[in-house]
Amino acid sequence: MQLKEHIFKFLILYRWLTLGNVLILNLAGAKHSSLLLIAFVAVYNLSLGLRPVLIYRKLEKIPPLLLIDLIFCASILHLTGGWESPFFLYSFSPLLLSAFLFKLKGALFSASIFSLLYSAVLYLNGYSVARAAELGRLDSLISNYVFFFLISIFCAYPSILLEKLEKSQQETTKAREEIEQIHKELEMAYKLVLLSKREIDVLGFISKGKSNKEIADSLFLAESTVKAHVSSILRKLDLKSRAEAVAYFYKEDGSKN
Repeated sequence: MQLKEHIFKFLILYRWLTLGNVLILNLAGAKHSSLLLIAFVAVYNLSLGLRPVLIYRKLEKIPPLLLIDLIFCASILHLTGGWESPFFLYSFSPLLLSAFLFKLKGALFSASIFSLLYSAVLYLNGYSVARAAELGRLDSLISNYVFFFLISIFCAYPSILLEKLEKSQQETTKAREEIEQIHKELEMAYKLVLLSKREIDVLGFISKGKSNKEIADSLFLAESTVKAHVSSILRKLDLKSRAEAVAYFYKEDGSKN
């Protein structure tokens, strides 16, 4: 499994951990939280966790699907008090996911969309900019928006490094395979160097399916001499039969081409 798929599973774990935090706050008597809503979000998490690899690949192919997650998290914030929502940490899930999947562009896009959704959530819950200033919490409001972008950009950087690492691993694997192939070709060439010119000629005729007598007639040699050459070829190339000699010849000839 790819590293990014493992990261996707880790981000699902992040959702469960932050949801656990919401449950603890609920048990401690926090406002704007209900067990029913927590159960609903848990079902949503389960739907993501049942087929994480499939969902990850779907998101890679269809990035706009992330808008569903952004809207879902913004809706949860709206239903739980906006600014005072215990789901605030949970709502960062799609920002982290966008950053890891689509790097800096995804991070900036998701942070921008979520900022607009967050503004709508605050307005619907009675927290306009004027109201925030009146409560003396304008600095906190601005910090939230800045944090959306900072956390997204910060998580995009490891994704860029991860892509470079995967590319480096692929290049290393390709280089290793090429080195192994070159090693095999050198080994075969070394063995051929051990053959005399006459033995190479005999090997060429063997590759064409010629018998010892036919080779002897073609090279004007005694049949016993050809037989001796064949035995020498098999011994030097560490082969057991003429069939193996034919396969070896065409393998070597193919590597040269």
